[in-house]
Amino acid sequence: MDKPASLIIIDDHALFRMGVAQTLAHNGEIKVVGEGSSKTEAIALAEALSPSIALLDISMPGGGIEAAREIHSRWPAVKIVMLTVSEDEDDVLQALETGATGYILKGIGAPDLVAVLTAIGRGETYLDPKVGALLFNAIKAQSHQRDTSHLLQTLSPREREIFRLLGRGSSNPEIAAEMGIQVRTVKFHVSRILVKMKVKNRIEAALAAQHHRLAQRRGADASAQR
Repeated sequence: MDKPASLIIIDDHALFRMGVAQTLAHNGEIKVVGEGSSKTEAIALAEALSPSIALLDISMPGGGIEAAREIHSRWPAVKIVMLTVSEDEDDVLQALETGATGYILKGIGAPDLVAVLTAIGRGETYLDPKVGALLFNAIKAQSHQRDTSHLLQTLSPREREIFRLLGRGSSNPEIAAEMGIQVRTVKFHVSRILVKMKVKNRIEAALAAQHHRLAQRRGADASAQR
């Protein structure tokens, strides 16, 4: 049996931390190893415990984004996950820019939280569907700065197919199964796609793929109406 992913919970509401810890108590793949309430405590726990995942609240004393940025800079192997009430576009974008692999809204149900954190512990990413639209708008606002169609031409045929599947929300194992290749091959191509498409992480790549697909659909609809 694989070793459970270790997790620290940083939130300035003790009852909320207790609830999350109890939710995860009987999960065999996630083990809560520490709790804190501020950026200072988050950094100290990350240094002392070397957790697999740091679950951070954005509005903690000292700032969750600042804590995420420092943890990612000093211990890049730690997966940063934001668990917050904030649906603010700037918060989402800043979290992704710090290297966060998950953005969860606090309204999530207990079973779903367990499932998401378990998936993140296995190496997947997660973005709450409610904030997805915000990032679509951000990508549209930045579309004049990055020609997605032009960048797409730099991808190989296999990379284009993986890029399409990323936009569909497929995980690495799902992509590997559909394409008949190994998971490590998928990971290799995803890393090349991030560089070629000039995106910071898998979530931005998926959103760019979705935006490109929607743009193509609109273009086809416009042509059909002429």
